Amino acid sequence: MKYRLKFNVFQCPECDFQYCPDATFNKSFVSDLNETTREKALINLRKENFHRILTSIKQHSQLHQHGLEVGPGYGWFLEVCKDNNIRCEGIEPETRFNERYQKEGLSVDNGFFPQDISSSKKYDFIAYNDVIEHLPELKEIMKANYAMLHENGLLIINVPIQEGLIYFISRLAYRFGIKSLLNRMWQFNFHSPHLSYFNKQTLLKFSKENNFKLEDSFPLKTINLSEISDRIKQDNNQGVLMRIITKVGAVVLFPFLQLFPDTYCFVFRKV
Repeated sequence: MKYRLKFNVFQCPECDFQYCPDATFNKSFVSDLNETTREKALINLRKENFHRILTSIKQHSQLHQHGLEVGPGYGWFLEVCKDNNIRCEGIEPETRFNERYQKEGLSVDNGFFPQDISSSKKYDFIAYNDVIEHLPELKEIMKANYAMLHENGLLIINVPIQEGLIYFISRLAYRFGIKSLLNRMWQFNFHSPHLSYFNKQTLLKFSKENNFKLEDSFPLKTINLSEISDRIKQDNNQGVLMRIITKVGAVVLFPFLQLFPDTYCFVFRKV
């Protein structure tokens, strides 16, 4: 066992891959997550990152792409694809976004990947935007990715990584008995907690073992200072004092996040 948190976290002694076998997706969708402030805090940041990801997709795949996003949430990635004339559909377990999808003309089915999608479907790319760390049975998911991608298809995974500065500080705080930061990084108070935490080498090794080779990788922005207050307020479990401390810490650390980013995007090709 690596960390004793709300749910226990384990670490592979050989590759340092971290995982939590006890946390599960709460299908009641009830948690400490404030969706209103979360949307306001993330929309500009995520769309900026998604434009960077689409640039890589265009560089590494052919024209007339047809993609699938697993867990589109608010649908921002699908919107950016639509704005760039890229056809992309989604599969999402939460039905509360359906009205939004319909309004924006987005094609999204409700359900879980891969069991709720036809295995006969084929795509030019499959994207996981801050999603794969929330999913169980990763080996089965990688098999499904391989089966549903066309020859030379792309697998896009953007994911929080252990090498990030905020995760490092959270681990350091844990050594001094402060568990709240790691609980927050693993999102254990939210209805869809993290079930795993990769480092770069572990994700590359895992993808290679499942017949994917790396084509591109690049850091993504973690926070925008102009939206940091809303980002902090998305956690209803935080008190006023902790929010102030978190905001001051984020402002101080912001320049260093460019050197040690907490989120990375990896673009793999099916081989």
